[in-house]
Amino acid sequence: MEPVVHFDSPSDIPSSLGTSLSGSPRPPGAGGVAVAAIFVGLVTLLYAGQRARVFSATNPARYRTVSASARPPASAAPSHRTFSAPLTDEDAARLRALPPQDQAEELLERSLAHDERARQMLDDNVGEWTGHLRRTPRLSRLDARAQYSTDLRVRFSDAALCLALEGWHRNEESAGLLTSRAQGDPKYRAYAVYYLGMLAGQGVAYDRIHSVLLNYALEDSDAAVRQWAVEGLRFLRKDEVLDELFASFTHDASLSVRDRAACNLAEGGHFTRAQRMRLVPRLIEVAGDPATTAQMRNWSFLALTEITGQRISPDAAVWAGWYREQGAAKLAQFQSQPWWQVAGDE
Repeated sequence: MEPVVHFDSPSDIPSSLGTSLSGSPRPPGAGGVAVAAIFVGLVTLLYAGQRARVFSATNPARYRTVSASARPPASAAPSHRTFSAPLTDEDAARLRALPPQDQAEELLERSLAHDERARQMLDDNVGEWTGHLRRTPRLSRLDARAQYSTDLRVRFSDAALCLALEGWHRNEESAGLLTSRAQGDPKYRAYAVYYLGMLAGQGVAYDRIHSVLLNYALEDSDAAVRQWAVEGLRFLRKDEVLDELFASFTHDASLSVRDRAACNLAEGGHFTRAQRMRLVPRLIEVAGDPATTAQMRNWSFLALTEITGQRISPDAAVWAGWYREQGAAKLAQFQSQPWWQVAGDE
């Protein structure tokens, strides 16, 4: 089995993808250097300025701090702003007069504060911003926060914003271009499968993209591609995708892929709490199997804790007892909550 190698900062990207940060994102006609820059930018967007989520066998707290080089400088603007009130008519008029970049950043930040009107305004306008946004430190920090919002609707809006940031319209043409480049250019593939997942999560060519992502997640010889296909699958929202992520968690040769699959099963992505509860018996089974490695057992217990919100000793028999006695009630609790309410940070 391959060791865990997380692509958490630009210095972690394999040399085959390059390390240049120069250039701006371009559509699929771009060459290898631009693709490398895009993918490095993607990784920065995912992890810079945040504590990257990893299931570490030596860190039960489930987080480890990103490298110092990936953190914003001390002089950077505060990552959180507090708004005195929800978006008003005056605020909306002021925002409409601003450049798309400023609109996007403020509306996403307000959405993170559970401002329903701001989130709706973001959704209504994000398509018009495609190709007019750039990756700033502030937007990178906001995106990293939005990926773990306690409101799935904010996560959906953030994915739509990321597509606009990269210049991808939410349509069949974008799906076809990304699929073609993934098939024809191995250096582009990891980038393409991630954004294909975002497109499918927005309702674009779902069945076709699902098949493409699943093939790369299970069959590609490059662990980096499989890892980013797993990241793409987390946007797809259906029960069958959780089953597929579980297969990557339990069977992939790379611990890096298993780690990201576990994180997306437990808390990442666009699944409801009730959906994730289906996996509890299977995770207990993995944890209780004598053949399970210590690391896989630890990841299973961490996933169980994230999914259920329960703090129980890392013992499969204890978890099995809890599930027999309280699993149905916990599922009913999740089903009674608003569908979009999930475990997260804010």
